[in-house]
Amino acid sequence: MDEKNILALKARLVQLGFEPAVETVLRCNVCFGADAFDVFCSRVVGSDSFHFVVHAERADDQYALKYYSATLRKQVLVPTELAALDQSMGALDWRLLVSGKNEIVPLDSATIDRAHEVLVQLQETVDAADIVKYKYWSGTSLEPMVSQLATLKSEWEISERFHFYDETVLITFDDAVRFLSSRWMEKQMHARKKLLVKKSSGGGSGSGVAEGKLLTKNSRRIQKRRSDINK
Repeated sequence: MDEKNILALKARLVQLGFEPAVETVLRCNVCFGADAFDVFCSRVVGSDSFHFVVHAERADDQYALKYYSATLRKQVLVPTELAALDQSMGALDWRLLVSGKNEIVPLDSATIDRAHEVLVQLQETVDAADIVKYKYWSGTSLEPMVSQLATLKSEWEISERFHFYDETVLITFDDAVRFLSSRWMEKQMHARKKLLVKKSSGGGSGSGVAEGKLLTKNSRRIQKRRSDINK
């Protein structure tokens, strides 16, 4: 393995915001000689979580960082009628349960039975429980089981991709956190403005439409009178 290349990648990733221990992840990926690989990192800021995926590619036996994706995931608010299901879901380690399908993991039969009971509940509630599934399964291998995943992501997440164009300029994870937080606030402001515009225009009530029709009729009468006078 190219020691200089690995150390250069490590230095770049540490600059981004990784811990120095990322070197082990790099060495394992380079060891297998894949044409490309991803390195993952997560942060919790307040009640929000940020997820980073750095993409590296190989060219001429040298690996280079190409870009990274950053995702802000807001704290999911579950409806009160699903509070009991939310609590049951949160009491289980779903990643560990999934791993238990393929390897021996520290799980007792009682925990697995509880997971089965929760899964039966999820089947009974169908789409109504999708928000609870999204809360605990988003970003895991169970994610495809969330039927309204795209809709929920658009409601609770915002993402951006940052490219490594210039060796002298680096957009760090701290920069990405500030950028995504600002974008989220902007998104919320636009949503509130749309709501205010909708309310001010009558909110779909018949009064606004009726007023519009009345103005149109009056305008036509005025135009007719003018044309009569001109004759």
